[in-house]
Amino acid sequence: MCGMIVLPLWLLLSPADYFDAGEEICPSKLIFDTECPGCGMTRATQHMIHFNFYQAWEYNKLSFFIMPVLFLLYANIFYKLYKKLKE
Repeated sequence: MCGMIVLPLWLLLSPADYFDAGEEICPSKLIFDTECPGCGMTRATQHMIHFNFYQAWEYNKLSFFIMPVLFLLYANIFYKLYKKLKE
């Protein structure tokens, strides 16, 4: 539960280009030299959090679908926690 709060805060406080450099870790990219639909999602999400939408679009276009879904999931979880604590 603590990770659900710490991870978004860490991503928000990290610079937008924090994940831009570094080694590829996607098995599809490493083994087959082909990008999978998830390639670049971490970098795209990081740029979206920092409102750099053009860069997010360049890294992964699916991030424009995934981020709102993640936001709704987080909102739902925190709403249920709030209701549980309120009882």
